[in-house]
Amino acid sequence: MKLPKKSILLLILLSLALSACTGGAATMASSWPGLTADAETAYVAYNQHVYAVSLANGSEKWRFPAEADAKINFYAAPVLTDDGQLIVGGYNNILYSLDSKTGAEKWSFKNAKNRYIGSALAGKSGIYAPNADRTLYALDSQGALSWSFQTGGEQWTQPAADPDCDCIYLPSMDHRIYAINSQDGQAKWKSEDVGGAIVGTPAYAPDGTLFVGTFNNEMLAIAAENGQTRWRVPTDGWVWGGPAFKDGTLYFGDLKGAFYALDAATGKILWKIAPDGPIAQTPLMDEESIYFATEAGSLYALDYNGNIRWNTAIGGKLHSSPVLAGEKILVSPTGIDQILVALDLNGSQLWQFIPEKK
Repeated sequence: MKLPKKSILLLILLSLALSACTGGAATMASSWPGLTADAETAYVAYNQHVYAVSLANGSEKWRFPAEADAKINFYAAPVLTDDGQLIVGGYNNILYSLDSKTGAEKWSFKNAKNRYIGSALAGKSGIYAPNADRTLYALDSQGALSWSFQTGGEQWTQPAADPDCDCIYLPSMDHRIYAINSQDGQAKWKSEDVGGAIVGTPAYAPDGTLFVGTFNNEMLAIAAENGQTRWRVPTDGWVWGGPAFKDGTLYFGDLKGAFYALDAATGKILWKIAPDGPIAQTPLMDEESIYFATEAGSLYALDYNGNIRWNTAIGGKLHSSPVLAGEKILVSPTGIDQILVALDLNGSQLWQFIPEKK
């Protein structure tokens, strides 16, 4: 595989690969924040804490653990369940369930043998947690193991759900995607070797197509029924983040700093722009705009024709996907004191969150 230009992304990739080879020994996380939100609170998993931050004013509600523990580091974005749990995996090989209102630990799952890099997938039928030990762990809402599924490579990304069947789609670092029955963990199919590692969550289209980007400088369309490749399109660089799908069009960026819109049926490039740096996350979309961030620390808003509506310099580096919370856009920078910034839909900053040192 051709390597992208040297950047913090490549350094993180190499750091994660090395730590996986050494069994995931506890070290300070060389990564970026994982971010999610509900109607009132943003949740940021970064380094030694998970922070709950008020969307109203950016004040801290709670942090987990209350006191920093050198053995605990976080990277994967937290996931909310319908019953108010916040599920987050640690670099200490433990998956935690926290009370989303208080931060109190509800349960923990300690069977994994390596760190959690990708977020869990939470649904009505269970919690599905991919791990760098090459195992997907399926848990019930109380943290009890229902089944597990192994792949030929580390699992670094959140699986995708299929609303039309009891199955999930699991990318692996072995260059394959696996379709798994969510009830019993039995494999339905596995794809061919797609030519490169996959670290972004697949996008699922209503016509039964999965879209995945790879470290082989490609975006692929894969049939959800059997794993066969429908089309593949070359990209300028590695595709790190998962694509986003809307109204027959696919949107994504790459590590060379290109942002694409493709016809989802054919793979034809509809338009392409070059912002100011590598793009490492899944775009955010609302009715009017597509939002994405760059490693150069800029947040962009485009219309659906590829025209730039605005861009805002946040500072630091931006690798996490932006999150929409009501009328606010949330981003999590690295390299500066602020680990969370809230903006309005015009790109103006509303508040910022800097964790108090304790």
